[in-house]
Amino acid sequence: MKSKTLTNFFNYALGDIFVKGFLFISLPLLSNLLDPIQYGYLSLINTAIMILYVFISLNLQNAITNRFMITSENFNSYLSSILYFIIPFQIILIILEPLYRVSVSSFLGINEKDFIYVLSICVMLTYIYIYTSYLQASSQSKRYVIFNIIAKVSEIILIFSFAYFLTSNQYMSKIYAQMIVNIILIVYILMISSKLNRGKFDFIYLKEALMFSLPLIVHVLSNSLLSQADKLIINKMMGTYSAGIYSFAYNVGMCVIVVIMAWNSSWQPKLYELINNRNYCSIKITTYTGTILIFLICVLSMLFSKEMVIFLASDKYYDSISILPLIIIGNSLIHVYLIYVNFVFYKKKTIIISCATLGALVINVILNYYLIPKFGIAGSAWATVIAYFFLAALHYATGTYITKNNIISFKYLIFYTIGLLFIYRVVLYLNELNTIVSLLIKFMILLIIMMFIVKFKILKLLSN
Repeated sequence: MKSKTLTNFFNYALGDIFVKGFLFISLPLLSNLLDPIQYGYLSLINTAIMILYVFISLNLQNAITNRFMITSENFNSYLSSILYFIIPFQIILIILEPLYRVSVSSFLGINEKDFIYVLSICVMLTYIYIYTSYLQASSQSKRYVIFNIIAKVSEIILIFSFAYFLTSNQYMSKIYAQMIVNIILIVYILMISSKLNRGKFDFIYLKEALMFSLPLIVHVLSNSLLSQADKLIINKMMGTYSAGIYSFAYNVGMCVIVVIMAWNSSWQPKLYELINNRNYCSIKITTYTGTILIFLICVLSMLFSKEMVIFLASDKYYDSISILPLIIIGNSLIHVYLIYVNFVFYKKKTIIISCATLGALVINVILNYYLIPKFGIAGSAWATVIAYFFLAALHYATGTYITKNNIISFKYLIFYTIGLLFIYRVVLYLNELNTIVSLLIKFMILLIIMMFIVKFKILKLLSN
């Protein structure tokens, strides 16, 4: 019987286009409705939500995913124990909001009046992500896709509507849209998930969940800051306009993250099963094949990065053309990082994971402050590439020498990075050629890649 891995991969890819890539989908309209300053502030709001969510949710959705993939026994009681704790915890956070509003808003670069909206969105996202994490862990990829498509299509339509009709503060379209959609989703989840929440509170289960999720907060937060700190630093050092240009390029570059995260969502449950069965040969074959496919997708994204900017945006955003290939390289390295860190996740060594990710974050922040004054937003893009390389390297080291269960060679990271940097030089050369000549060469490369995938039956290998 064929594995569901490839089927789930395509399902998650479709779902993640609307979840993690909804700004990418909305770029053609948003970039024409919003100037770079408004776009930059909208991006800061999104960054604030991503960072605050880690603290508001205590990262408990990851504990749910991990627990269900290992065993579904007494899952109802496990989930109920988490909910009985997180609900009063968040009520207290909302009551105490005036005490930390000023300092946190200043750090995140958002207005104090917007903070309560951001906080409310994070609270609602806690329960939405708990539900989608359960769907992912239980391999209900079709339901996951339908839920997320409906949610994000609705959100995108509302963002466009608010951005079009608002005469000032158009960035608030993001807040208004997400508030409305989240309220509807919460009501829906309450209606359909009553069976899941019929377990009894058990302190042992709560302790187990917190022991997994709390040490991982540093890892998740560091990961969020790895992708978002550059925008905060650019905003402080160069202004909201530059942050808007960089954010636009980053959101376009998320097209590869959509594919990478979709693959990991479908592969991780299967990986755990193969590790349990000690089927290391299958792990290596699938990892190798999946890496080839994702590398080729990243190559195509880099090749057509200039055309994506021209097609998606007005000329106000053309300054992002030069940095987009670099951002795609940085995002592409997330795939190799996930290859290594999944082995450490299996061992539940969350403190080790957090320390390694924190180390990569420190490197990223230092490089941003050093390179931005010298090279502008391009310096931040290079900082991202270097930081994600070290992120993968550090997790290779933890999986190989500390948990001692990683079986994937360090050569993956080296050859993957060298290959992407080579393509980067090719892209720079092609973008300087005559437009017609450049496009002809790019489409020839596209054809060769498609023939390669068919000839070596890449998709068929992944479906086994």
